[in-house]
This record gives sequence, C-alpha cells and structure tokens, in this order.
Amino acid sequence: MNKQERIRAIRILLLQKKKVFTSDLVRQFSVTERTIRRDLKTLEDSGIAQLFFGGAKVINLVEKDIFKETGIKKIMMNLGNKYSQANAAAEKEANTSEVYILGSFNVDIVTEVSSFPTVGQTIHAKSTNFYAGGKGSNQATAAAKVSDAVHFTVKIGKDEFGEKARNYFSSTQLKSLTVMEDEEKPTGNAVVLVSESERDNMITIDLGANENIHEDEISDDLVRIQDAKVFLTQLENNFAITRMAVEYASRTNALVMLNPAPYVDDVKTIINMIDLITPNETEAEELSGVAIHSLEDAKKAAQVIHEMGPKIVIITLGSKGCLVFDGEAFHQFEPFKAVVADTSGAGDSFNGALAACLANGKPLFDAINYASAFASLAVERKGASNMPDDALVQARLALAK
Repeated sequence: MNKQERIRAIRILLLQKKKVFTSDLVRQFSVTERTIRRDLKTLEDSGIAQLFFGGAKVINLVEKDIFKETGIKKIMMNLGNKYSQANAAAEKEANTSEVYILGSFNVDIVTEVSSFPTVGQTIHAKSTNFYAGGKGSNQATAAAKVSDAVHFTVKIGKDEFGEKARNYFSSTQLKSLTVMEDEEKPTGNAVVLVSESERDNMITIDLGANENIHEDEISDDLVRIQDAKVFLTQLENNFAITRMAVEYASRTNALVMLNPAPYVDDVKTIINMIDLITPNETEAEELSGVAIHSLEDAKKAAQVIHEMGPKIVIITLGSKGCLVFDGEAFHQFEPFKAVVADTSGAGDSFNGALAACLANGKPLFDAINYASAFASLAVERKGASNMPDDALVQARLALAK
C-alpha cells in the first residue's frame, strides 16, 4: 500500500469512526509511528481531521448554528467570502470545480401516451424514445449550461448502456468527471410514462450500478468536494455513500444542497447537515408529515422541514411555482409560462441551474428566478436531459420583465 492509498484508508476510517489512534494505525498499516503522524498531519491540513495527543478526530461541523441564526444572508455571505480572495482554493488547481454533483445516470425509456392507464388497462403508446437521464446526470447537465466549472461523479455498468453513458458525457459541457464502472450491476435505467392530457409523468427506476458505490471508490473525490463552492446530491445512490459525502461536505465551506428524491425515510438522519433543500410537494409531505392541499399547507410543511435543520427550504410546486422559507419569511415565486412537452426533467433542471447560479455568485432570489426560467424552457423539450442554453433563459427573463 502506497502513501496515497494509506491516507485514503485512514480518511475513510475517520469518517466512519470519528476518531482514530496512532498506535492502532501503526499496527493496521505496518508502518512507523512517524509515518502515521505525517499522514494525520496531511489530513489535518486538508481540513478533515483535528489532531490530539495519540491520534486524530473528525473536525466539528462548520458552525452550523451561526448559519441557522442568520439564514440566507449568512449563507450567501460565507459563500462569497470564501471565493472573493485572489488566492482562493478554486484557483489552486486546474481541475478544481465550483459545483460538485454526486448522483446517478440512467437510460430513460420514455413512452408517450394520451392519458395514464388505469389499473389493469392496456393502452397504445404514441411513441417510445431513449434518452440520457438520471437525476444526477440531468442536474449536472443543467448546471454545466450555466457554469463552466461543474464536476460530476457517477457509477455505470460495464454494458451497452454504460458505453452510451460515456458517449453522452463526452457530448456535455461538464468540466470534469469521475466515472466508476461496475463489473456486475447494470447501468441504471428508468421507464418514464408521459401523459399528454395530464401533462405529467410517472417514473419507475432500476438504479443498478448507481446504488453500488463503495467508500474506497469515492474517497479520492473528497478533495474535490472540499474545494467546491456548492455540493449537490440526490437520493438515487446507495444511502451510505450519500451520507458519507454529505457528512464530509458539511465539514467544508461548500454550500450543501440536497434534492431529496426519490424520497427515502433515511434522509431524516442527514437533514441536519443540509444548508439548502429542494423537495417537491410529495417529498415535502413525506419529510414534514403535513398533507399539502394549499399554499398555507406548504408553508406549514416548510416550517417543519426548516426546524429539522436546513437553513433554506425551497418547495417546488410544479405549475404553481415554488415556495421559499429561510426561517424568517416566506417568498413565493410564480412560474414562467411554458408550452409543456415533457415534465420529467423539470425538477432536475431547476436544481442544476440553481446550484450553478449560486456557485457563480448570484444572490439567492436572483438564482431562483433564473432557475425557474431555465426549468420553464426545459419542460418545452422532450427528454429529461435536453437542457436550454443561457441565451434562451436570458430572453425568457427579459420577456417577463
């Protein structure tokens, strides 16, 4: 085991156990005490560990109580302060990205129908097409339309769909990629049913390789997370890895952003580490326990979710826009008018554009407005990954003034 591999292994032990001892590491890795002390010093310099006599522990979470007390202004100020200096970390390395996205890739098999079938009913499809998809991939593609410094980490299968995934990634504007390959699990895939009359969709997913990421595979990416302005993830990977990445990101100066979809109850165990969360109505109901039938219900749900830890709660309301709560006040954003063709990537386009706008330094409300316009254009296109260019978004924003 070389030095880099050993440090990676110690980093994982720290994240798992919260505390490690020099004597134990000497025995485990069969190296000298001096070597282990140097390794721990490297981890301290990287911002993950705090040394004590005889070992090291994971550093405390980054002053989360301060964020909670001051809401949006403090988060945005911290985001700006980190990157306003001439020698900012993002400028230290050519491969540093401003937006780091951990997520999934799926091949979307999209079938268009006149209306959704009832239970037991067989209906004719109007068309069937194959598109690149997956919440992580869609959000990364959207973010890369807005920022030229987006990194995406994903795992695919060693199969035909995996090759299509690599070809797709090469066609995007992503700055960098970490692509892991699974020898056994297939590339993720989703069956998307799009209804013409309801102007909505139903989705089933086989996550495959997406939910088989191992700790040692992602450990090298922790440095990328540390240097990012915004960390964004969803819930289409195995939850242990999502937890590990969120926990690490919460110990950095990155704005930690979570799109809690598809919903799993385990998300409640990490929600206290999230700065900005973006549930839709269904996910907000699951998180809060509040049934949402009106705007007032959505406000109650947002308050409950905010009390769970996130500093900013944005509930996306589909055709009704979105509701924002920062612990102090509610703000409602009306949707942009759109000629809807496919809603399957609406939330992903919003999340990716929002993350990139925040990393670019836009104020929160301006970023939400831009992301809303971006999403309104995305739903006019078929395919969840078919994202608009900035020029189109600017034109739509100008028309709305």
